[in-house]
Amino acid sequence: MPPPQTLLAYSAPRSGFGDEWMTFLPIGLGYLQAMLKSRSFPCRVANLSGKGRKEVLAYFRAQNPLVLGISMFTFNRKRSYELLTWAREACPNAILLAGGPHPTHLAEEVFEDCPALNAIVQGEGETVLLGIVERLHAAPGSDLWQRTPGLILREGRTLPQPPLEDLDAVGIPAEHLEADFLDDVGQLAYLSSSRGCPATCNFCNTPEFWGTSIRFRSAESVLRELRLLRERHGLTYFSFRDDTFTANRDRVLKLMDGIQGSGLHPLWNCQSRVNLVDEDRLVAMKRAGCEFMQFGVEHGSERVLALLDKGTNLRHARRALDLVRKVGMNLGIYLITGIPGETWADVEESAAFIRDTRPSDCQISPLALYPGTRMYDQYRAEGRIRSDFYRASGDAEIFARVDGHTEKALRHLDQAAQRAKARSRFTPAEFAEQKRWLGFCAVTNLLCGEAAEEEERWIEAEAEYTEVIAKEPANPWGFMKRALLREKLGQAAKARTDLAEVLDLAPGNPEATELATLWGLKQAKVRSKKPAHGPTAEMKGAEAFLSRPKM
Repeated sequence: MPPPQTLLAYSAPRSGFGDEWMTFLPIGLGYLQAMLKSRSFPCRVANLSGKGRKEVLAYFRAQNPLVLGISMFTFNRKRSYELLTWAREACPNAILLAGGPHPTHLAEEVFEDCPALNAIVQGEGETVLLGIVERLHAAPGSDLWQRTPGLILREGRTLPQPPLEDLDAVGIPAEHLEADFLDDVGQLAYLSSSRGCPATCNFCNTPEFWGTSIRFRSAESVLRELRLLRERHGLTYFSFRDDTFTANRDRVLKLMDGIQGSGLHPLWNCQSRVNLVDEDRLVAMKRAGCEFMQFGVEHGSERVLALLDKGTNLRHARRALDLVRKVGMNLGIYLITGIPGETWADVEESAAFIRDTRPSDCQISPLALYPGTRMYDQYRAEGRIRSDFYRASGDAEIFARVDGHTEKALRHLDQAAQRAKARSRFTPAEFAEQKRWLGFCAVTNLLCGEAAEEEERWIEAEAEYTEVIAKEPANPWGFMKRALLREKLGQAAKARTDLAEVLDLAPGNPEATELATLWGLKQAKVRSKKPAHGPTAEMKGAEAFLSRPKM
């Protein structure tokens, strides 16, 4: 008998259909698919963002899976219920699953709100999903699958499933990708090389979902994924979405050595905690192509950091941010406001922190309450939120504090962030010091060239890119940046020559392919959207708060 067919799907909430970031397919679905397909079980993934009932029903019927799983977060919970309802209509005999942090931590409510749902995959899903499919293959038509460890059923829970220790065993998504409605290959540039977080922040459910001990993929596995994405899709920019990318010093240094020796010359970004970086790690990362680093600073007030149980202090934060600027990478920070107990003096401390540290990117959000966090549990126990909090709230309107203070603080901090961004650029003297200290480093040249372009110092900018080409002729970024500069200066023939070099080095590169079409070079593949090149300073959480309906 053929193995059971599995379909894994996601959709942005209706309120986020036009949002480029919210409509991205979660990277977790790619790892779930790899776990099944690497063991010869068929599996497809689908991004159903923006799809209406008629189209979704037709798609589900055409696929006719035996197992259909929906990726559910708090922000897309209502849309996920809708998809599961349609799935039951289209595929009455399918086993319908929900996975993700929201159903894991709020199972009873999810079952009540979604009668179509058969089971919830608790926490990390790869081993659980494989267990379900193996049991269905071994005993088709039976209920043996309901005894798979790691399931939450309406009648109770099965035995817990221990965390997967060998993350390499999952497989690599790029090697097994079969996706529908995936229009932007830039989504594949988002990677995960570890799981878990040792922190105890009371507003975050990551430790409860992934665990407090960090598990790592091997450097060899990560390098293989980078190479596959380069060879199959021409990707040259990546974003590591690990909660604490730099947690293990030896592992970071080994991976950086591997990237430097790979000949891939990628640019990339990552995020970590302010107490888990040092000069050696940051220097190695920059040499391996890291041009942008984000930290969850959360607040500029020591008092509020203690309220959040952050486990770091402003001394840690200032030291880490100063090191990033010294090494010469772009800097981003996450901040939270709208915290119960936060005063205007605390907000001013955050504004001063932004002013002093000059981040080029600052993501500011009102504090949101998520199931699976100690803060949510505390608020429920104290009666500060109603039992139907998520049912009564909009998609992203799950804020801890809804008042004039929060709205005023968001606007005030955004203004501080915009002023800091204007002052975040490295000066010629800082670039000179980076070069003296580090010697040649392609990231330094590329950032220096961009800064020169912003000040219309065209000759200097071209010289920076040309040095990258001379020192690293296999690095597509020198050619790409010089091609864009030459096109800007009206040197069309030279720009096309450089662009052709990019496509020789990284065939199928989305940016270069799109430019080749615009510039008249013969290319078959056209891409309508830009790839992911690191986060931008759009205030997603703040946007939801400020645009909420006023009572």
